Amino acid sequence: MDQGTVQPAHRPQPALFAVGRALSSSPLARGQIRSLGSHAQAHAAWIAKLHTALSAGAFAAALALGLALHYQRIVKNQYYGYPKEWFPSVSATIGDWFPERNVFQILIALTSGPRFLLILLALVSHRQRYPASALPGVLAFIAAVRTVSCGGWVFITSSDHGDAHDVFMVLYIVLNLPYMILHTIFTPAKTTSKTLRRVLGTSFFTTLFPLVYFYVQHKQKRIAGAYSIYALFEWLLIILDVSFDSVFILDYSPPSNALPPLELAVAPASSPFRANAAGVGFLDERAQRPPGWLGTAMVKLDRATASARHFAADCYLSFCYWTLLVALGPMIFYSSVWAMGLSGDEIALLCTLAPFLLALPPLRRAFAHPTLAHFGLLVGLATRWIDDGGKWRLRWTAVGLGCATMGRVAMWWDVRRDAQKLEARTMTFLVGLVLSVLVKFANHSINPLWPFVRASSNPKLDNGGWNGVGLTLAVIAFLDATLRRKTATVAAPETAVDEPRTTFLGKLGATVGFGSLFFLVHWLFTDSGTTIAWSFEGYPTTGPFAFPHGLITIAALCVGLLVAPSQRLAHSFPAYLAACASAALLYLATSWLAFLPACYLGIYALSLFPPFLSSLLAHTPRGPGLAFGTALLVYCLFELASTWTVAYAFVPAGFLLRERTDLVLALVLAGVAAGLGPLWSRRTSASTPYSAAAAAAAEPPSAGANRALRRHVLSTTALVSLLGTLVVLYRGPAHWAPPAPAKAQDRVVTAAIWTVHFGEDGRMWESQRRMAGLVQEAEIDVIGLLETDNHRVVGGNRDITQYISHSLNMPYVDLGPGPQKNTWGAALISKFPILRSSHHLLPSPHGELAPAIYATLDVYGTEVDVVVAHNGQEEDPLDRELQSRELARMLAQSWPRPAIFLGYLVTKPHAPKPAPYRFLVEDGKMLDISPSDHDRWCQYIFYRGVHRVGYARLNRGSQPAVTDSEVQVGRFIIPLPNATASRFTTAALAVPPGDALNALPPIPLDAYVAHLHASTAPLDQDWTIPAPERYLPREVHFPAHLYGKDEQHRFIVLKDERGGFAPNYFMRAQEREWAVRTELRAIRGEKTP
Repeated sequence: MDQGTVQPAHRPQPALFAVGRALSSSPLARGQIRSLGSHAQAHAAWIAKLHTALSAGAFAAALALGLALHYQRIVKNQYYGYPKEWFPSVSATIGDWFPERNVFQILIALTSGPRFLLILLALVSHRQRYPASALPGVLAFIAAVRTVSCGGWVFITSSDHGDAHDVFMVLYIVLNLPYMILHTIFTPAKTTSKTLRRVLGTSFFTTLFPLVYFYVQHKQKRIAGAYSIYALFEWLLIILDVSFDSVFILDYSPPSNALPPLELAVAPASSPFRANAAGVGFLDERAQRPPGWLGTAMVKLDRATASARHFAADCYLSFCYWTLLVALGPMIFYSSVWAMGLSGDEIALLCTLAPFLLALPPLRRAFAHPTLAHFGLLVGLATRWIDDGGKWRLRWTAVGLGCATMGRVAMWWDVRRDAQKLEARTMTFLVGLVLSVLVKFANHSINPLWPFVRASSNPKLDNGGWNGVGLTLAVIAFLDATLRRKTATVAAPETAVDEPRTTFLGKLGATVGFGSLFFLVHWLFTDSGTTIAWSFEGYPTTGPFAFPHGLITIAALCVGLLVAPSQRLAHSFPAYLAACASAALLYLATSWLAFLPACYLGIYALSLFPPFLSSLLAHTPRGPGLAFGTALLVYCLFELASTWTVAYAFVPAGFLLRERTDLVLALVLAGVAAGLGPLWSRRTSASTPYSAAAAAAAEPPSAGANRALRRHVLSTTALVSLLGTLVVLYRGPAHWAPPAPAKAQDRVVTAAIWTVHFGEDGRMWESQRRMAGLVQEAEIDVIGLLETDNHRVVGGNRDITQYISHSLNMPYVDLGPGPQKNTWGAALISKFPILRSSHHLLPSPHGELAPAIYATLDVYGTEVDVVVAHNGQEEDPLDRELQSRELARMLAQSWPRPAIFLGYLVTKPHAPKPAPYRFLVEDGKMLDISPSDHDRWCQYIFYRGVHRVGYARLNRGSQPAVTDSEVQVGRFIIPLPNATASRFTTAALAVPPGDALNALPPIPLDAYVAHLHASTAPLDQDWTIPAPERYLPREVHFPAHLYGKDEQHRFIVLKDERGGFAPNYFMRAQEREWAVRTELRAIRGEKTP
């Protein structure tokens, strides 16, 4: 309620809180809230609506949370559990578990205020109609005791004190009898309210009979399932009870009021309003005293900061929207990837089509209010606390995003005739996008508010979330948006303008254009490194890297923000042609020649957004539902199309667009061109009559109209650029520090292969931190990661290598092939410099394209080739054969250079051709790291020209699994380099040799390679290795905590592919005896013979 007029200090006026009748000519008769002169008034119907919303919301929220989080726990009773019992009772739902108990109690506590106000309203209205009767007072007393008894069984749960809970609940039900009867009696005859009260009251007490019956069946006869049926009737009682009280809305709602229309007011006691009062009031002489110096200062501060505060709140809410929108893709994709098929949750993608529902005027009006428009954002952010397998977290995120999308569209539609407000809401929406890109740049390509990112004191569960802080800020911004006063809208009266005359082609173009542009922004510009990943083509390179050059992408988006209000680029045909050329260069070129044009494409895309939005609004004068729903349908279709370019074999109709990113990009630009058509035609056709809405869409507001907004936008872009620069300065020194291999003194390199399933673990949590933890524990120096290309809408446009690279000081990263090459990606992360690398698309005539990276590393001065590859699926044997032949050819060409193969083959060990194994071993001239390990299928490590000293298969983690594949690790000692070695030679030779090199004298490279391949290798290739390799000192062992048993064994297998224990490979008896003697000699200080 608005504050009344401040009276002079020498005559303080007492304030009256009163209930009075509303005049029929008053705005209150239409159910409104008004502020007149020195007092504010509100119609009683709003109190009833608030009471109904809070009470219904409390029970609905508790039930939804209970079913989502603790379903099997809340359906369990003292005799049976799930599946014999399948529906929870009210008591178990609202009182047994966090957070449903707490959410319910908070909401039900908030209901008490409107509840007691309704009791007061009913007392006044009934006394006015029956002034001589005592029954209104009796009813008020019964209602008050009934409310207190409700608080008894709500706040004293069955788990707290069962008897007290039951007493209060029985008292509540008993009091409902006179409460409902008296209210029905006092309701005027021949009204809808009376009919509803009769029906609801009768139904309430009729329901008690089956309720008691099934309770007896459960309690006395212990029949399975009886309690679930009893629970259904219990919930029915709740619905009937809440519905009965909701009839107050009809009582006080015009035009046919069942009771006298009432109003609440705060006014000076001398106000004329007192003449209409019912004679009930509470006086407070302090209400109208001057605020004093502190109050005056607070008022001035509030007014001075209101504009900036509202701008910041709107930008943060837009940031939250982009957070949920980008998060939805990887959450949906998780379900398909882990199921290796369509899971059914893909339907959640259609939540963005919720604006179709805005075709209904009541929903359109409801979602235009910030309270409902932004509430979905809070729901989506809060889903992080749903710790299930991911399904319900995904579903509630989709619900929140759908509501937020409806709210965003409805709020745009609500200000369509006010160019200033439309510009403000559009610009804050784009600022939210830039903020989300900045946050990801600062946090290793991860948004810490995503529903699949969380913070935890348990290192196994923590993956860098800031959800609590983010949700708190969202609540603050939400309250700012909902509680701020609504300023007047400058718009022509509805009867004073004509509807815009638009053609079908104009509407179609505006719709397709907006949907295409929205997808283009999401596809390429929701992460600063996406276009860089498109442009990267391997080493050596002087081109851009995601860090630090992602800051250039952010700067380009800021430029797009600044030029957007002018709309000059939107009306320029050369600007569109330049955008098309930039897209072509991004797809075809590499390095700076691809990245810099992509920055221009980002500037152009953001500059188009305001005029495209205005154009779509101008072409939809009768409602936004169909137009925006169709535009977002175009967005969804493009999202599916961009996924089909790398479709797995199980994706329906995947062959239509597989490997056709070029076609998708061309269609998107064609869609943008379709949106430019209506924009240009309206600008050039000055003779065409159109309404104020169309005029606002065609021309931007005057330069001085939104000066404050543009000042805020300019300040924000400067702040974003500054923060991005600080991020580079803060993280740069550690990232570029010289790497330190774990066993540098012994010239040991530890290499690994891991298929990481796009960086989400078995319960849909982001897994980069857990991956980095395992890489660190295993002392891995070089790792090949497969299924890593997340620079897609379904991947969240994130870089899966950044956290591992930056946190473990592994600065040499090769991502490839790029997203436009239509693979699921491979990555090489190394502590050793990458001298050369190339990206390869392996032959795939049937299935999806298979990626490969062929890199040459400088390892202690010796050039070592490392190949990371991902063969096709078992269902495509021809693909796998051709891919294996190509890999073998590349490896054979570089023989006898040392090489390590880290790949995904899908074959049994020693399987004959055309299976991939023998192609790599025989034709590629490689050695299997463990020929006697027959329990392999997907991942393999091959090598040549280096000393193998260890092999491990490390568990992928459990509860939840990091991925569905284990980590295979190989440990090698690198021979001394040739005389013409690289710049690392001097530094490597200057290091004093460790015990490993004392026990294993370096073998010249050429002689060692010749030894390995002098004859055909037998099946057990272990025995082709010189004896010293089998007798290794502790310095080159794997870390002790990786061993499953106490024995000093050479290879280890901790877990098999199914998560169970697999046999360890131990040393032979004589080897173990030798190792023990060596250990004892080391302890005594004796030399090893």
